[in-house]
Amino acid sequence: MNAANRFIYQEENKEVVDAIEQLIEETSIDYVSLKQPIVVRVDPALDEDFVINPVEGWISGRNQAELFHGITKYVLLSSSKEVNEPMTVTAKVSERCVMIDIGRKFYSLKRLKQLVRSMAWFQCTHLQLHFSENEGFRIESELFPEIVSEQHLKKSEIKQLIAYAKRYFIELIPDLDSPGHLKQLLHHYPEWQLPMKDGTMDERALNIVHPDAQQFIKSLYDEYAALFSGSHYFHIGADEFIDFDALETYPLLVETAKEKYGEKASGIEVFIEYVNDIIDHVRQLGFTVRVWNDGFYRLNREEQCVLSKACQVSYWTRWNPNMAPVSFYLENGYELINHNDNFFYYVLGEAAGYTYPTFEKIQKSFQLTTFAHNQRVAEKWLRQSPAIALSIWADIPEAKTAQAVIEDAFWLMAAIHQKVYALEESKAMYQPLYRAWHTT
Repeated sequence: MNAANRFIYQEENKEVVDAIEQLIEETSIDYVSLKQPIVVRVDPALDEDFVINPVEGWISGRNQAELFHGITKYVLLSSSKEVNEPMTVTAKVSERCVMIDIGRKFYSLKRLKQLVRSMAWFQCTHLQLHFSENEGFRIESELFPEIVSEQHLKKSEIKQLIAYAKRYFIELIPDLDSPGHLKQLLHHYPEWQLPMKDGTMDERALNIVHPDAQQFIKSLYDEYAALFSGSHYFHIGADEFIDFDALETYPLLVETAKEKYGEKASGIEVFIEYVNDIIDHVRQLGFTVRVWNDGFYRLNREEQCVLSKACQVSYWTRWNPNMAPVSFYLENGYELINHNDNFFYYVLGEAAGYTYPTFEKIQKSFQLTTFAHNQRVAEKWLRQSPAIALSIWADIPEAKTAQAVIEDAFWLMAAIHQKVYALEESKAMYQPLYRAWHTT
């Protein structure tokens, strides 16, 4: 059945219907359609994200993205059962993100498109590409081609992926981590590695005091800002720069901080100053900036400067009890992305003490008000937490194939989808979609 037989729509919604048709065709999904075509329309007056009314034969969304989400939800349901009851649906979290570590593990354009298709079925909104790591740099660079791994994605492929995801109302988020996680880059520029007390260099950490090193990193942010110019967000990392409880190992940081901030300074101030400078730089390029939480506001030190409020914080962990609790960030006005590592960290090889998350674990035990280390917040704080994110890390890249990783992610997105939309659907309901999707 083609679009003319499946849907009735106004010309301004043709793009939505064409995207649905493409997704159905690419996934080869069978579903139970109504006896008559479904009227699909945008209704800006809707209080809900979307409404599905199979009784009267129409689907409405408050904008084109939500209309797309409504139709995909209807088709997903209809692949498993006949849909007879009206549904009014509003997501409790406005942005649903998948982060994938392509720095340590190469994923082809074909596999990333497959991931995008599963994201589309589960109404995800953002795909975060973590493309720079200690072990690899996976997107072509014209400024510094020497830093790029042998297996990488060309800029032309990234542009294809951006366009492909946009068709399904999914936006890409570039993720270039600094000033840590830079071994791959600094291997080619050892003069910009951070000196240590014993006279050696930290091959993973940038010498953030060195102006040429700072400019090198800013040039990279400039290059990829141009490639991802249609994106709203840019993740700059700022996690695991050094051992934040062993600042004395880096006398250059301590001495510089004391010169600028006085004897009470511990050395962390230079790091915070660097991050704030990168935040300002990337904001001026047109992005909302995101950073990880683990390096800031440690309870066991008195910082002489603070993290800029002009960023969003990806709260992923509190493995160290001195890390600031989630309540601190919320009460101090930061917006948070919930990367809860207890539920949403899929770490290849189950490295660093992690175990693979499962559909069942998320479905049974996770609540939207739960952050890392089982920190619970009041429902009101969800207004300051606009996004929830699954993180796919590649600590042991050979532990699973790219295909296996993306197949596992399908079920995790299904579980997150249920939580975001306050649904209670059995895993079996997604089996028809999975069978159709995983072979594409």
